[in-house]
Amino acid sequence: MTEAVRELDLALDRELVERLSDPATIERLIRLLDKLETVEALVEMIDGFFRRGPELADSVNGLIQVLRDGLRTPEIAERIETVFQAGRRVQEVLDSPAVRALFEEDVLDTRSIALIGKVARAMQRAAVEAAEPSALQKRVGLIGLMRALSDPELQPALNFVFGLARHLSRELTHA
Repeated sequence: MTEAVRELDLALDRELVERLSDPATIERLIRLLDKLETVEALVEMIDGFFRRGPELADSVNGLIQVLRDGLRTPEIAERIETVFQAGRRVQEVLDSPAVRALFEEDVLDTRSIALIGKVARAMQRAAVEAAEPSALQKRVGLIGLMRALSDPELQPALNFVFGLARHLSRELTHA
């Protein structure tokens, strides 16, 4: 019996030496050894996760309890429903052909947005000036209007307004 065991050991040793001498096996072992550090770190992470498992479960359970208690109030339920309704309305607006056209055309181009900003700032300044007591007392007649039309400071704005009127008229006739 001992002779048979010895022969089996020798056969296993030969098989092991042959397999370990195979270049493909050597390459696999080298790759495995290269990744051993990563595998070790992964095992440590998993071990840490399992050690903290009860703590994580308690935290999740506490969060669920807080949410459950908070969602029981009718005000919260109404607010959530309002948020969902608003979200649906916003989505309907974004899906509308008019909004899609805005994104496809030059309307939302950075130059257009910058121009809108300039017009808004000018409107705000003009509104402040028009609300001043001295401006409320001031009347502009036909002669004052003619004088203003020739004012070099107003020429860029007048050209803009007339150009806008011309292009808007064309847009409206093609609409």
